Amino acid sequence: MLPDQRTTREDVAASPGTVEGLVISPNRDSSRPIVEFLRAEGINIQAVTSAELGFEEALLHRPGVVLIDERISEAGGIDLCVRLKANARTHFLPVVLFLHGRPGDLYRLDALAAGADAIFSVGTSKAERRARLWALLRSQAMFRRLDGRRQAQSNAICGKRRWVRGLVHDLQNSLGAIQANFEYVTQQSDVRDRKLRAEMDECVRETRATFREMIRNLRTVLEFERFEAGEVSLKKKKVLLAEVSAAVAAGLGHLAASLRKAIVVDSTAYSSPIHGDEKCLLEAISDLATFVLRQPENRKCFLHASSEDGVARLRVYGDKHQIPLAARPDIFEPFSGPMKDKPTRAAHRVGLALAKTIVEAHHGSLSIADTPSAGTAFVLELPTHWPVEEPPPSE
Repeated sequence: MLPDQRTTREDVAASPGTVEGLVISPNRDSSRPIVEFLRAEGINIQAVTSAELGFEEALLHRPGVVLIDERISEAGGIDLCVRLKANARTHFLPVVLFLHGRPGDLYRLDALAAGADAIFSVGTSKAERRARLWALLRSQAMFRRLDGRRQAQSNAICGKRRWVRGLVHDLQNSLGAIQANFEYVTQQSDVRDRKLRAEMDECVRETRATFREMIRNLRTVLEFERFEAGEVSLKKKKVLLAEVSAAVAAGLGHLAASLRKAIVVDSTAYSSPIHGDEKCLLEAISDLATFVLRQPENRKCFLHASSEDGVARLRVYGDKHQIPLAARPDIFEPFSGPMKDKPTRAAHRVGLALAKTIVEAHHGSLSIADTPSAGTAFVLELPTHWPVEEPPPSE
């Protein structure tokens, strides 16, 4: 134990009388030795005369230390100690058991098993009581500071998350307004010169593609944040990966055309239906296909769906681009890329992370595999078994 001169209060309370102590004793006469000891240490005292009241007081106000008189219950206060340590709000409160006689070995073992932090008795010297008490109070004060800091950080993260979400929504609305104005200008323009008309048409196509890219990137970041926050509820039904692949090809047609590339959907192999959220799966596969289309070496993006041994499989790959081996371990980590990455590339990394999150939410897996005579493939695998509780389809 620390000697008296080292059991200082500076780390616990800024001024005397700011530490709260809870004494649980059957009557005032029994609690007098404990109360006098605590008051001599400058600790404020709240005394109650039943175990139930003591538990409620500790739960509501969470004092700095709890001292339990052994006479409060037939179990010697151990049962109350168990209740305090089993509750999440009072688990970290220092609990001291006070005995009017010497503790037996069996009682000491039971107290340790219950989580008691110390045992005081009439025979315990005042110096040892002080040393143990202030050591416990210093630990409790440190825990409360760390817990307060953690709560502040958690609140700050929640605030930043709300701010980012609001920012994304505002950017989406602003881009929508700009796009509407741009479309109005293009409808009103009447350029007679063929060369100027061709240049303007090209400018219009590029601007539209840029708008789509920005809006899609913002939506991807927002969807990833919603999944991370646990705010997405999957609406599962029977889904065919081949049909989702066809919808992805149609949805990314403008992107493929602007890049002068093609999306090839191969649905010749049999594909069993899966149990999933079609909208979320569409988002995941679109993010994978977008990544493949954005690689300069690729001229085509292939979507090949199949099923085998109770697993539906979709391979998304290009005709040339190979993902370097060094980049594969962190390819699905959204924030592991270098800071010099362009915003679009950063959004693409978030898209890959979102795709993996969606697949895993469907109890599937997303991995990388080499394709002979073609580019690296994203391999999406999902189970095709059906829940027992699913009702049969209506006729």
